[in-house]
Amino acid sequence: MSISRLSLKLAVSFALCLSLSSCGFFCSSQSRVSIGKFDSKENGARAAVRRLAEEIHRCPEAKDYRISWNFPSGPEERGWLAVKYVRQDNASGVVGYEYDPDSGMRQDTYLVDNDAIDRVANEGGTLNDFAKYQKKKN
Repeated sequence: MSISRLSLKLAVSFALCLSLSSCGFFCSSQSRVSIGKFDSKENGARAAVRRLAEEIHRCPEAKDYRISWNFPSGPEERGWLAVKYVRQDNASGVVGYEYDPDSGMRQDTYLVDNDAIDRVANEGGTLNDFAKYQKKKN
């Protein structure tokens, strides 16, 4: 087999593997995505909520989602932030900000269902917009 045919077979196999993983066949219990750099914390937050909604549909069995981004920061900020969603059950979980990788959520968190994440994403919202969808804690 010539090198070009072997290269073509490898390229096709790789493309198939990527398409299968993007369809959710290779989801794990954690979904961690970096969406890049944004010109502000707020613009990154809006994009992160939209991506969180996509990830919940792409990997519905995951238990822990983190969508991170970078932004220009001042002396009090690190320039890294993530929207984190930790499922409590199959239809709801706690959403909040994570300020350092793997540090957990701090400050305002909201217990919401998956539909609320879709609604806030469709509205172009940020973390504070989840307050109106907060579920009562048992």
